Amino acid sequence: MRLAMEDLKDSGVLCIFEDDRYPNFFPLSLNKPVFELMLGTQTIRERIVFEVNPSRLILVCRQYLQGVAGDVPGETGPDVLVNELPDEEILFINGRLLTYKDELTTFVDDIATGTLVHKNGIPVIARLGKDAAASFLGFLEKALSNESVERLFGSFKGQNGENTGPDEPSRDEVIAIKEKALKEWASESEVAVEETGTKLLSYYWQLIGENDSCIIDDFQKIPFRGSAPESALYKGVDLINEDDIIIGEDVEVRSGTVLDASGGPIIIADGASIEPNSIIYGPCYIGEGTIVRGGAKIGKGTSIGRFCRVGGEVGESIIASFTNKQHEGFLGHSYVGSWVNIGAGSCNSDLKNNYGKIRAWNSGRIRETGKRFLGLIAGDHAKIAINTRMNTGSVAGFCSNVMTVGFPPKFIPSFTWQAEPELIEYELDKALRTAEIMMDRRNQEFTSEIMELFRTLYRLCRMSGFNS
Repeated sequence: MRLAMEDLKDSGVLCIFEDDRYPNFFPLSLNKPVFELMLGTQTIRERIVFEVNPSRLILVCRQYLQGVAGDVPGETGPDVLVNELPDEEILFINGRLLTYKDELTTFVDDIATGTLVHKNGIPVIARLGKDAAASFLGFLEKALSNESVERLFGSFKGQNGENTGPDEPSRDEVIAIKEKALKEWASESEVAVEETGTKLLSYYWQLIGENDSCIIDDFQKIPFRGSAPESALYKGVDLINEDDIIIGEDVEVRSGTVLDASGGPIIIADGASIEPNSIIYGPCYIGEGTIVRGGAKIGKGTSIGRFCRVGGEVGESIIASFTNKQHEGFLGHSYVGSWVNIGAGSCNSDLKNNYGKIRAWNSGRIRETGKRFLGLIAGDHAKIAINTRMNTGSVAGFCSNVMTVGFPPKFIPSFTWQAEPELIEYELDKALRTAEIMMDRRNQEFTSEIMELFRTLYRLCRMSGFNS
């Protein structure tokens, strides 16, 4: 099920770009641009593309991601260029921009050619002619080059996630530096500069916090309502507030299931299957081809991507495509990446016993999140063994494996096995083989580009002492 775009105005060439805040979304963004993270019923990129409806799409991201950026299995859309620009006027939009209703449409309509809008020195949106656009690409690429990335990973060396890391410049100092650099570029490029207070996502926990609002926003933009004729609702299915429920084509909802949209809309995409006696509370999104196992309890604010297998209790969480959490166990206030497997009986805490604010690993250090509720953050290809108990604000890195009797550490680095009592390096060849087998089971090709990305990430993580 895709949001309909037929009646939207063509907005020309669109470039969605990353900026230097991508490490704040590690490990979720370690192997993909920030704009490819899921939010609501789709990725951030898809949200922007739907609103803008470009004739051509350009993606600007970290250099080491160039081989995989824009390559999304089973997805069609405008032709995509990566890290290169045509000689045309281009609309640039920051891939961390979050808007609701018609805010982005208004933004795009109002911005004049030769203008850049920023927030605290961070570019948000710009409409630039070909010469200024080429210059702006160079400005962006300074933070996204391989050299810049390697400096970042080198700075993680010696930080084990148990400390706060070296002192950082104050927020005001950072803003002053960024504004100065941006205004100097704008002056040299003869680009007008304006300021905005619009929302930019800055940390991974904001994805969880905004998810229910994004599901509602997406629902309001979908023209279709009700159940597709090709869907099958078996006897004994209970639909509560049916006007706020969308069921796509070839969906099966088995007997005893309750779809309760009294607290927000429920969207079930094409080919999904809801097994008997499940309870789903809105706002909620169930992705294409996903199977919700019998007796599952899917709470409000939850998004489940394409071709997942989900059971047990899940609430206010994002589960990206091709991930398995088939069995009993609680997952709450969490973001779980793609190609993750969570074993039977595993669960997470999302609230401290003293109801205090949660601190969590972020970009090489422990930070204050300001959240009372925060569960598991699991990077792509992570594996959580049976009966594992993850603490509040735990982070499992890309290609990590967690298997302990007690609570594991709150930070498990990428390419490691957390097997009590020690941390073991995950050999690259074994990680590659496991990923290839899992992807093959879902009929997805483990391409040479993906293999090269694994090798690059492994090298970068070794450079940082696996503290990423």
